[in-house]
Amino acid sequence: MSISKLPVFFLDLQTTGAKPDSAHILEMAYGDINSPPISFLVEQPPEHEIPKRIQWITGVTNADMEKATPFPEVMKNLLNFIQSLGHEGNALCVIHFSQFEKPFLKAAFEAVGMEVPFSIIDTHDISKRLLPNLPTRGIKGLAGYFGYDAGELKRSASHVEATKAIWIKLAGMLEEKEITNLEELQNWLVETPKVSRTKYEYPLPKEIRLKLPDCPGIYRMLNVQGEVLYVGKATSLKSRVNSYFRGQKNRDPRKLEMLTMTVDLRVTTCETPLESALLETDEIKRLNPRYNISLKKGRRALAFFNRNFDSVNSVADDEHTIGPFSGALVFESMVALNTWLKTTFKVGELPPTNIFYEELDPQMIKDGFMLFCERHNFNPSMFESMRSIVAQGILWQRQLELLKPEEELLEIEEDAEVDAENELPEIEVLLTPEDLADKFERHFTRIGRAYMRSRKINRMLNSNVEYHIFEDACYKLAVRNGAVTKMLDETPVDTLNTWREHSIETYDRMTVLLTELERVRTAGGDYVVTYTN
Repeated sequence: MSISKLPVFFLDLQTTGAKPDSAHILEMAYGDINSPPISFLVEQPPEHEIPKRIQWITGVTNADMEKATPFPEVMKNLLNFIQSLGHEGNALCVIHFSQFEKPFLKAAFEAVGMEVPFSIIDTHDISKRLLPNLPTRGIKGLAGYFGYDAGELKRSASHVEATKAIWIKLAGMLEEKEITNLEELQNWLVETPKVSRTKYEYPLPKEIRLKLPDCPGIYRMLNVQGEVLYVGKATSLKSRVNSYFRGQKNRDPRKLEMLTMTVDLRVTTCETPLESALLETDEIKRLNPRYNISLKKGRRALAFFNRNFDSVNSVADDEHTIGPFSGALVFESMVALNTWLKTTFKVGELPPTNIFYEELDPQMIKDGFMLFCERHNFNPSMFESMRSIVAQGILWQRQLELLKPEEELLEIEEDAEVDAENELPEIEVLLTPEDLADKFERHFTRIGRAYMRSRKINRMLNSNVEYHIFEDACYKLAVRNGAVTKMLDETPVDTLNTWREHSIETYDRMTVLLTELERVRTAGGDYVVTYTN
C-alpha cells in the first residue's frame, strides 16, 4: 500500500495551556481523509475560566462553553470514531507537531482507564527532513506554503483540514523518494537525521524582489491564492522588501510564517514616502491583510466627548463636539479620578481599585494621588472638573513639545486599547506611592497629547499642504473633508460638522499625514499647511 493510501485519520487539540497538569483540552477535532472533521468544544472544570490569551488566539470565549460537550462524552465519541475505521490495534493518526498533543492525549486516555489506542505520524517531523530550509514549519505557515489557508484563529477543525492538506503534499514528496509504505516511512524517519537550516529558502522567486524599483511606494505580499497577506510602505521598495530576506538570527516568527506563504508581490510606486504612507493606511483598511496589526479598522471606533467630558459618543453630534479620539479608553482613568474627586473624596472614601485598568490597592492609589498633588503644589479639588485635568495635560504636553521633536511625540502610541494593555504588568509588581504618582503624571500627559492631536486633525481635515525634501521640488497635496489628492481645489469648503461623515479611516489618514510631515522636517525638509476652514 502506498503512503498516500495509508488508512489514516487526523486529529488536533486546542488547550487552555501548555501542559496537562495545569491546563485542559478546550477543543478537539478529528476526521478521515474524505470527510469533514468532527469537532467538539470540551466542557471545562467548574469555576475554570478560559485565559484571555487563549480566548484571543482561538476566538473561543467563556460564553461559548454553554455549547460545550462533557469530557467523557467527547472521549466516547472519539473511541467510536476510531472503531468505525475498522483498524483497531493498528490505527494511524496524523498530527502536526504531536509533541504538543501527546501529553494531553496520554492524560485524556488515562482519565478513562486506557492507553492511547493509535500510533502517530507527525507531519512536522517529516517536514523537518523534507523541507529543512523552509523559514517555518508551523501548521499555518506550512499549510500556506502548500496552498491551504489554515485561518487566522487556532481552531481544531481548521487545523485538521490543514493537517490533511500538509499530509497529502508530504506523502507525494515521500513517494518521489520511493518511500512507498509505512515500514519504509518509519525506517526513513529513524535513518534520516533532522537537518539544521543552512539558510532560509523562500517560495518567492528571488528575481521578483531584486527587480523592484529603488523608489517610494507600497508593497503587498500575496499567497498562492492571490490573497494579500501584508501591506507595507517603503522609502525604497527594493531596499525595504529585500530586508525581509536578509539574516536568520532572532527573526520574528510571525514574519517568517508570512514569508513561508508569500509567492508574489504587487507594488505601487509613489513620488514621496509621505504619499506611500497615506496610500498604505487606505490599502490596509480596504484589504484587511491578516499579517498587518497597526492601522486595521477591526472593532476600533472613534470617541467624541461633550464639553464636560461626562458623556461620550462614537460619532460627532451637537452635544459631542470634543474629538475625535482613537477611543474613550484613553480618558477612562482620568474620568474615574474626576468622578471620585467630585463625589466621595471629601467624605473620605477611597478611589476605585481599577482606576489604572488593573486591580490595585485603593489606599495606595490615594497615597499616590496625594503625592502627585504635593509634587506639583496642586489642590486636589482643582481636578473636580475634567476640563481642569485636560488643561493640565495640555500644559505638560506643550512643555514636552519644546523638548522633543513632534515626530517623536506623534509616534508615542496613542491608541487607547494599546495604552491600556501596556499598563497591565506581565508579572506581579509591588507598587509604591511614587510609582502611582508617576502613573498619574503619565495619564495627565496622555490625555493632553490626545486632545492636542485631535485639534490638529480637525484643522487638517480641510487644508492645502506644500512640502519639500532636501533640495527636491515642492510637492503639493489637498485635503478635502479628510480625503487627500494632488489637486489643489481653491473652492471654499463647508467644514460644518465634517466629523459626522467620517470614522477611523479618516482619523488614521490624518494622523499618518501629521506624522509623515514631521518626518519630512526631521529629514531636513520643510512643510507649510494652509488651513481652509
